[in-house]
Amino acid sequence: MRQAARNFAEKWAGQSGEKQLAQSFWQDFFREVIGVPDLMVAGIDFEHPVRTERGSIGFIDVLWGGVVLIEHKSAGKDLAAAMQQARGYLRVLPRDLSTPFIIVSDFARFRILDVVLGTEVEFALADLPDNLDRTIAVFADYNARATRYEVAVDRDAGEKMARLYKAFEAEGYTGHEVSVFLVRLLFLLFGDDTGMWRKPKAFEELVDGQPADGSTLGPVISGLFAHLNDPNPPANIPDGYKPFPYVNGGLFAESIRTFYFTKPMRDALLDASSYNWASISPAIFGAMFQTVKTKAERREFGEHYTSEANILKVIGPLFLDEFTSRMVKAWDSKNDLRKLRAEIGRKTFLDPACGSGNFLLVAYRRLRDLELKIITRLAELEGNVGAVGLEGTGDLAVVLSLGQFHGFEIDEWSSQIATVAMFLADRQANIAMEQIVGSSPDRFPLKETAHIHNVNALRVDWAQLVPMSDDTFIFGNPPFYGSTNLTSDQKSDQAVVWHGVRGFGDLDFVASWFLLAGKHLHKTSGRSALVSTNSITQGQQPPVLWGELYKFGVDIDFAHRTFAWSNAGGDEAAVHCVIIGFSANPKPRRRALWSYAHPKGAPVRVEVPRLNAYLLDADNLLIRARSSPLQPSTPLLDYGSKPTDAGLLSNIKPEEAARIRRADPVAAKYLRRVVGAHELINGDERYGLWLVGASPTDLYTSSELKDRVGKVRDFRLASPKPKTRADASRPAEWQEIRQPQGPYIAVPLVSSERRPYIPMGVLSDGEIANNLISAVPSASMFAFGVLSSRAFVIWAHAVSGRMKSDPRISNTITYNNFPFPDEGEGWERIASAAKGVLDARALFPTATLAALYDDLSMPSALRKAHADLDKAVLNAYGLRANTSEVGVLEMLFDRYKTLTEGLLAKSSKKTRTRRS
Repeated sequence: MRQAARNFAEKWAGQSGEKQLAQSFWQDFFREVIGVPDLMVAGIDFEHPVRTERGSIGFIDVLWGGVVLIEHKSAGKDLAAAMQQARGYLRVLPRDLSTPFIIVSDFARFRILDVVLGTEVEFALADLPDNLDRTIAVFADYNARATRYEVAVDRDAGEKMARLYKAFEAEGYTGHEVSVFLVRLLFLLFGDDTGMWRKPKAFEELVDGQPADGSTLGPVISGLFAHLNDPNPPANIPDGYKPFPYVNGGLFAESIRTFYFTKPMRDALLDASSYNWASISPAIFGAMFQTVKTKAERREFGEHYTSEANILKVIGPLFLDEFTSRMVKAWDSKNDLRKLRAEIGRKTFLDPACGSGNFLLVAYRRLRDLELKIITRLAELEGNVGAVGLEGTGDLAVVLSLGQFHGFEIDEWSSQIATVAMFLADRQANIAMEQIVGSSPDRFPLKETAHIHNVNALRVDWAQLVPMSDDTFIFGNPPFYGSTNLTSDQKSDQAVVWHGVRGFGDLDFVASWFLLAGKHLHKTSGRSALVSTNSITQGQQPPVLWGELYKFGVDIDFAHRTFAWSNAGGDEAAVHCVIIGFSANPKPRRRALWSYAHPKGAPVRVEVPRLNAYLLDADNLLIRARSSPLQPSTPLLDYGSKPTDAGLLSNIKPEEAARIRRADPVAAKYLRRVVGAHELINGDERYGLWLVGASPTDLYTSSELKDRVGKVRDFRLASPKPKTRADASRPAEWQEIRQPQGPYIAVPLVSSERRPYIPMGVLSDGEIANNLISAVPSASMFAFGVLSSRAFVIWAHAVSGRMKSDPRISNTITYNNFPFPDEGEGWERIASAAKGVLDARALFPTATLAALYDDLSMPSALRKAHADLDKAVLNAYGLRANTSEVGVLEMLFDRYKTLTEGLLAKSSKKTRTRRS
């Protein structure tokens, strides 16, 4: 970090200071010195508009709400005056954006003010490395400080809405009408705190004025609903209704039953009424829904509500980053700003699995924030910065509309929440505009709404409901379901989408949204970005999904590799996700790729010329299952033997084996150690009876064998599977026998992603491999060396299926497609280095493979042995030992492509230069 500060100081030394460079200066500072990977996701805002204490419009150079306010001047300007200006900005900021620190700078100097303590420190740019500790103190724990207030507000509001929901449920009120009723109450609660009515807190006053037992409250609220839907109310309406304007817009149009309140229902509503709903974030609506619905119901609909930070990972590179960048470039041009605003007003935004609308809410709010900056900048350029009460026309009119936003949602309650939430987001945006510009649109009566369709997205024609054009963006977070967890209805939905495409039954449910988005946009310049479980980029799913999408010319524009999911609700979704942005045309020249060293770590962004279905910078190759290895010289890898015996022959504990040895010498002759993935890696002992070729006399005379074999026969006969019942005729044998003859390499089917290598063993044929490991017969040191190398680990992580984030080592996908190095001198060096790995293990005879290959406890001798092996393997491929993971994958994919096209020259030893 100190070196990064030195590099930053050297880079910007001598900058005399065009203020236009200030954004680049602070972007570099945050990314390179502080280590903030994505400024927008973190909440760092440039040119934040405010209404100053004097009534004019001002722009805060950099605002990180809850963290720091920064004012930047050209070189040589008065920092004391800049600090005074920054203090003035801080005084007019709302509470949730107020910051404990102010920084002012003129490139050459920094001045930092601790607002709470009132202390200041100043130092030169060149002295930044020496003042790094006091600089870092400004940003320490920034994630927690910046979000703590918002999260507390969100959770509190969700709990209050949950209490109200449960009070209704306790009285037997459920179904469609309750959904409508509660959504209307949410609208009224929000209106109380955002100045929608002619009298503050008019709804809370109306509720509080009813008897404590709640007996009159239901009819009074029903009457209010009718009033809000009446454009010409009678003159003699009750006084309690007079503060409320005509709303309609469909929100109060439907006639529903009168709900009769009890005291607990009235108390819950009053409790919610007393809350300040004005400052809730869009994420609250999803969080609220998670709180009030049961976990089982959430699982049924696949609902995982996304944090705003993760939403920005989707909509940022999809459209928001581009619009923001264009605004910065157009900052001094009225014409360019107007063109940009008009273009944003033509766009269409669709979330085809919108839930309670979080993605649409965040997109709308962020775009309104962007438009507000454009409006205020136009006012400044026109000389209207001091005007108050400006009319919302011309440059000051709001172009972005709710009608540009569309959503599909199968659950009615969610779609109701999304509809009203968009109204509320619009109101929040109008309040922010009024505070700065002096006026905002009057939305009553409601004439426009977001188009939230309560439909099954997999059963409707999207284009019939939403315009599909060059101006369409499709984005969101479709349901997270693996193929084995689908209901019969979901399987039927998926079959409709895929029309019999071979292998679609192995796809995660989310893949259907990818296909439909690709089909609808393939003849346009529209773009899409969707969140998915990472399994669609692994194993056998990419060939099926992208085999179809490539037919429509769809390719990947940007991506986030695997990261751990986080949401804004009461429960965290326990999944590992990817984000994929895709389109048909035009394709970007460079494509952004974010990688995570650990699923919960910070992303690192690079730009690459291409991205394939595995989220790699490599050709669009699809690795399909193969029944035999890619190269004839590659030894076979097959699963171990499968017992299907209720554990009677294959799962005998050590103490039970000891009893058999004492009590039945005949049976003891057939005891063998059984090895699965757990036993291989953790060293646990398990035994089995291996009776292949056993003497019939032994089977007949041994009471132990006779009893166990008889029970195996009965177990298989009871199976619903015909093959298992047929195999009851040979009950002394494991059902599927694939035991190698002679020593073999034991390969676990799954290995932890935390291990730097896949721990494999060399076992004797007297150790029985069960079906939880795979086996390579002959146990050649060359094969052991390649499989134990970094190159194979990189390949396995890229193309294998996953159990959570751990790679599955499949023979048909991972192994049979792996391009081994050419035969030659390199083979001997690999074999020698592989023996060195076994020798290093032997130095620790009591250590398990789990201990030897844990990243924290791996011995230095074993690390060195593996480093020597890696060098030998990479050299055999013509690569340097320090070649990067990306470089290794590029080579392996290129080699795979060459081998599958049949163009490999046997004597080829050409070394290609790779990134390292």
